[in-house]
Amino acid sequence: MFENLQSVSPSWAEVFGQGRALRFGGLLSIIALHAGGNYMVVTLAPSIVSQIGGGSLIGALTALFNISAILAAAAVGPLMSKCSASRLMWVMAGLSLIGAVMSGLALDMQFVALGRGLAGFGGGGLLALAFIALRAESMISAWPKVSSLSGVFWIGAAFAGPLLGGILADTIGWRLAFIILGIATLAYALANSGIIRTTKSNGTYDGFPIVSFTAFGCGVVFISFAPLVESPILLVCVGTIGLGLLFFAALRERNRAPRMFPRNAFRLRTSQGQALCAKLTLGASAMSILVFGPLLLTSVHGTSATFAGSFVLIETLSWSIASFIVVSVAPKLTQRLTAFGPVLSVAGLCGCAIFLVSGMLPLAALSIAMCGAGLGLAWPLLGQIIVANEGEIDPTGGETTKTMAMVSSAESLGFSIGGAIVGLAGSTAAGGNVETVDQIHIAATVGISTSIPIAIVGGLICFIVVKRAPKF
Repeated sequence: MFENLQSVSPSWAEVFGQGRALRFGGLLSIIALHAGGNYMVVTLAPSIVSQIGGGSLIGALTALFNISAILAAAAVGPLMSKCSASRLMWVMAGLSLIGAVMSGLALDMQFVALGRGLAGFGGGGLLALAFIALRAESMISAWPKVSSLSGVFWIGAAFAGPLLGGILADTIGWRLAFIILGIATLAYALANSGIIRTTKSNGTYDGFPIVSFTAFGCGVVFISFAPLVESPILLVCVGTIGLGLLFFAALRERNRAPRMFPRNAFRLRTSQGQALCAKLTLGASAMSILVFGPLLLTSVHGTSATFAGSFVLIETLSWSIASFIVVSVAPKLTQRLTAFGPVLSVAGLCGCAIFLVSGMLPLAALSIAMCGAGLGLAWPLLGQIIVANEGEIDPTGGETTKTMAMVSSAESLGFSIGGAIVGLAGSTAAGGNVETVDQIHIAATVGISTSIPIAIVGGLICFIVVKRAPKF
C-alpha cells in the first residue's frame, strides 16, 4: 500500500533538466500570491475592523477564501475535461481580480468577505492548474522533490504574508493592498499562460460534483455568516445547518459519484482517508491563532500591525523548522515525531488561551511556537501517505488529477472549517459583537479554547495513521 513512499527519486539535476527549473519556478509563484495573500489578510483584518466594523465576521475572511480555494481545486479537473486549460486559467484570474477589487472597495465587512470568497476561488483554481501542470512536467518518482520545492514557496508565503500585511496596513492601507493582490494575480496569468495552455486533463470524469460542491460551500457560508443572526435560537439553527451540510457532503463523497475528491478521501478505513482527515482537523485547529492573534495584539495589547504580523510568524516559522527536521531523520523516528506532534500542538493551544489573551507575550510566543512545531512534525508523513497510491485504484487517471489538485489545497478545507467554527464560537460568546476590548477578550478566549478539542480529534486520527504505517 505504501510502495511509492519508498521509490527512488531522481537527482535535482534530472528534475530541473530541459529548462524545467524556470517553468517550475513560474508555476509555483502562484503559491506566493495565493497563500501569501491569505496570510496577509490575517494582519490586515484588524485595520478593516477598526475602519468599517464587522468584527463578528473576522473568521469569515479566511473561511470563505479557503473553502472557495478547495472548491476551485476540486472543480478544475472536471472542468478541464470540458474546456481548455488556457480558458480556465483566464476565468480564474478574472475572478481573483474581481474579488480583490470588491474587497478593496467594500463599505462593510460582508462585502469584504464575499470578495475574499471570489478571490479564493480564482486563486485556488490557478493553484490547482499549476499543480496539474507540474505533475505533467515531472515523472512520479520526481514528485517528492517537486513537492519539497513547492514547500519552499509555501514557507516563503507563510513568512512574508503576515509581515507584509502588517507593513501594508501601517503604510498604504488595506484597500490598496487588496488591489495590488488582484493585479499581481493577473500578472501571474500573463507570465504563465504559455505553460498552462499546453496542460491536458489527466483523466476522465463522470460528471460535475454539483451536490458535494454546493453542500461544502453552503456549509461554510452558513457557519461563517451565522454571527449576523441576532436571535440566539436562529443562530444555533443556522450554525447547525452549516455543520450538517458539511457532514452530508463528506458522506456523499464516500458513497456516490461524481465526487470532488478522490474516492477514499473521507473513508476512515483507508490510509488516504485517515491522513487527509488528520490534516483537515489539525489544520482547522491552527486557525484560532491566525483569526484572533493579530486582533488581540493590535486592538487589546496596543501593538502595531507590523509587530502583530511578525508575532504570528512564530507559528509558521516553528511549523517550517519542525517539518524540515522530521524529513531529515530516520523513518522510525519520523513516525514517533508524527504521533507526538499533535500532543505538542494541543499543549500550545492551551497556553495561547491563557497567555496570548492576557498579554503575557513571552509565554504566548512559546505557546504559539509549540502549536506550529506540533503541526510541522505531523505534516510531512501525512502528506506522503495522501499521495502514496494516487493512481493505483483508477487506471484512467481521474483519481490522479483529483489527488494532485487536492494536494495543492488540502489544508484549505480544514482552514476554512476551522476559521468559520472558531469565529462563530467567539462571536457568539461575545454577544454578536467583537469590537471592544472586553468583547475581543471573550471572543478570543472562547475561539482558541474551541480549537483545542478539534486538535485532540486530529491527534487521535494521526495516531491511527502512524500505527497503520509500515514499520521500518
